[in-house]
Amino acid sequence: MTKNAMTKEELLSKAQDSIDKQEAKLKSLKEKRVDESQKAIDHVRAAIDDLEEKLAHAKAKAKDIEEAADDTWDDMKESLESGWNEASSKLEESWNSLTSTVKSFFS
Repeated sequence: MTKNAMTKEELLSKAQDSIDKQEAKLKSLKEKRVDESQKAIDHVRAAIDDLEEKLAHAKAKAKDIEEAADDTWDDMKESLESGWNEASSKLEESWNSLTSTVKSFFS
């Protein structure tokens, strides 16, 4: 095992922690009562749709990790860890690319 390789449980825990945080942020975004222009509301809806799609992808990657058989973990861990990192990165990029209008709802 390489020095930086995670166990199945560590990677699954990392994935679930990230998903939980993203779900909380998404829930907060959905619950905002926005007294803004229709354009701003449309930005929020588009952001929510994009984030929900990315979150679903991240959850699917976490499920892949969870379902990996323990006896095949060593063979699959690099692929699963790479897949999780990519899904997590795309989800984070979606948050980072929100327009300033949407970001202002969190300030």
